[in-house]
Amino acid sequence: MKKTDLRSMAYAFIANETNVYFPDNGQECFVVERLSCNKCNTHWHTALLECYFCGELNYYLYQCSECGKNYSLTNASKTCNCGNSNAKLVKACVNPKCPTNTNEKIKEIATNEKGVFDLEASLNLSLMYCIKCGSPYNYYNSFKIFIYNDLKEKNFQEYISRIKKDLVKNDFIVVKNHKNSVLKYDFIRIKTTQNLELPKKYKFESVENLIDEILSI
Repeated sequence: MKKTDLRSMAYAFIANETNVYFPDNGQECFVVERLSCNKCNTHWHTALLECYFCGELNYYLYQCSECGKNYSLTNASKTCNCGNSNAKLVKACVNPKCPTNTNEKIKEIATNEKGVFDLEASLNLSLMYCIKCGSPYNYYNSFKIFIYNDLKEKNFQEYISRIKKDLVKNDFIVVKNHKNSVLKYDFIRIKTTQNLELPKKYKFESVENLIDEILSI
């Protein structure tokens, strides 16, 4: 297996907020490590922030401090069209019941800090609860990714024999298939190393969709 296959796939996993490590013992794989919910196994988004006061998530919006209108962070003008000379666009909490929107003193503090979710604001926390089920508990989930590329490996069973000693339960073999010069992907999740076979069909046309599926398991 060429290292370029492993490295390009590893970069794609890194883009999905996962830690990636390459073993130093010659194994033909890389290790994926991600923080997951202990209850439902949903990915725990370490880069996601929530409001200190109400727990609302950061939706990456600007909000007018006077009229409450929301704008995308890509808004070029950085001003609201409400016409109020006191208006400021701040990275506010979008929950209308949040104290930063209902309590005038707290709202003033938040506005002066350029909003709850400004990079230098003191009014936000890293994600404290699972975004799917609300559990406060998480754990580090890790597994290995191997890659079978049918352009470079001519015999699947020979490939399995070569890597079998390194395979353990819940590892994955990503399969790159080039039938009719069309690249498609699928994967094999290791439950047992006995009688492993190539997929009958290849469901994924993009690496992104493949990784989304693996990380949702």
